[in-house]
Amino acid sequence: MRFRFRGGEDCPDWVLAEISTISKLSSIKLKLICIQILNHIEEEEVKYSTFTKLIDNNMFTMSDVKGLVAALTFILQSALRNDVESSSLDSELQQLGFPKEHASSLTKAYTDHAQRAREALRRTSLRYPAPSVEWSVDYIASSTKHGKIDEPMINLNINGTPCTVTVEKLDVILSELKAASKSIKNIKL
Repeated sequence: MRFRFRGGEDCPDWVLAEISTISKLSSIKLKLICIQILNHIEEEEVKYSTFTKLIDNNMFTMSDVKGLVAALTFILQSALRNDVESSSLDSELQQLGFPKEHASSLTKAYTDHAQRAREALRRTSLRYPAPSVEWSVDYIASSTKHGKIDEPMINLNINGTPCTVTVEKLDVILSELKAASKSIKNIKL
């Protein structure tokens, strides 16, 4: 089955396996955990001590806590990345097997904190700095090794990595970079 919160993909089996553990929580504790996860999305490290304080240690092992936090983080981040509406998320969570109260709690936390968490995900998404490019053109008329060449050679230095290419190779590189740039611009963010 395909889900909007997964960008039209199926939900992973490991997440489905954690739903039974998540269902053991009260809907109020689930909402508090989801709020903590959404707050932690801005930080890179998840502090499990925060979650163990919210969860009854007699009912859950540390492994259970880590599993349910991972599953909830996965669900919330997927929903944020795919900009899913609250009603769709609630419906899809119930289709996955979440009890109605649990789906509503998770959706309420998502709705209340989605904008701030989405902005944090955008700030921390993978971005490359602009490359440092230096170039020069050498026109080689002849060489003792190769005889008469009579062709320009382009010397490139990209981020400290030097290379020399012919005009034809440079045309191929340029067309491939333009195609890649066009593909990247067509990706919905």
